Amino acid sequence: MLFVIFLFGVISCFYINYAQEMGQYDTNFAIRQMIFYVLAFVVALAVLHFDFEYYLNIHWFLYGFGLFLLVALDVIGPNEAIAPLRNGAVSWFTFPVIGSVQPSELMRIFLIITLSAVTYRHNSKYQDNRELKTDITLIGKMGLVVLPVLILLERQPDMGSVMLIASIFIALLIVSGISYKLLVLIIGGPLLAFSAFIFAFFRFPVFVETYLLSMLKDYQVSRIYGWLNPFEYVDAGFQTVRAITAIGSGRLYGNNDTSIYIPEAHTDFIFAVISSMHGFLGGAFVITLYFVLLYQILITALRCHNAFGKYLCASLIGMLSFQVFQNIGMSLGLLPVTGFTLPLLSYGGSSLVATTFALGMIMSVRYHSKSYFFEVKR
Repeated sequence: MLFVIFLFGVISCFYINYAQEMGQYDTNFAIRQMIFYVLAFVVALAVLHFDFEYYLNIHWFLYGFGLFLLVALDVIGPNEAIAPLRNGAVSWFTFPVIGSVQPSELMRIFLIITLSAVTYRHNSKYQDNRELKTDITLIGKMGLVVLPVLILLERQPDMGSVMLIASIFIALLIVSGISYKLLVLIIGGPLLAFSAFIFAFFRFPVFVETYLLSMLKDYQVSRIYGWLNPFEYVDAGFQTVRAITAIGSGRLYGNNDTSIYIPEAHTDFIFAVISSMHGFLGGAFVITLYFVLLYQILITALRCHNAFGKYLCASLIGMLSFQVFQNIGMSLGLLPVTGFTLPLLSYGGSSLVATTFALGMIMSVRYHSKSYFFEVKR
């Protein structure tokens, strides 16, 4: 897993260096990303040697610390010196020398730990007495943990993080052992509503605009139009059109045309840069590398004899897979543009350190999991 992270580091710095040659930046982001990766490796190695079972004793402290950072951001911001307004959101602290720190990145990891601990303790208590009532109780406990975080993130606003937390929540529910009827209701309901909205948008546009879109904020409506009809709504769909154009220009083997303008090329749309430079083969290689990483996490979960370790792995798989799917999907015009970065590839110290912290936990699960000569197969 460390070698896969190292490969991501090499690829990330290479393509960020290429992205900053497109004429829209005057900062050397590649050098900064190298420094971030050195720090990220130190964090991963440190967390690796910390027994993951200790998180059961400190998870509320981590959760409280993350919540404190979000509350402080809400109280202080917008403040140009400490918590500036960027792209219409107050999501970062700014410190001298250190630079920008995004608390929501750390909060997601702390939520993975806390939700996994809550699920583990609940299932340990009701292991021999599982029924619909206890399953609903578990969902309620998890909801109470997540709700304050969602409220604070919505106030920033940071809907991308809200969606990622939802992916963590659902991934953990799937492996928690709750009734499949509840799973169908919780997962199937939103999917059905989402599908109905897409159908109504094209079939009954007047109804959607009058009764549904009127309840959303202007920037949210703009993103919906820019996603579902980017070539007609040029302003709202500008990022999507540029990303699709760049990816298409790469064809099979790619090109070295640095004149193509891709907004946020080094962060949100790094996949468009990769596909533009090395075409379908470059994009396919990156996606394959993500599959390798997720497979390694899955194998760790299957080999772990501790349910808490399994929950940690499942939560991270849910978060990373959704983040990759959403980021690449928005670059291809299949999903709406959000503030998602491509994990381990996009520029950003907060995201990188938080992700490697989580991967360090997974390596700790593998490193500290105990195997026994006599085991009961269940």
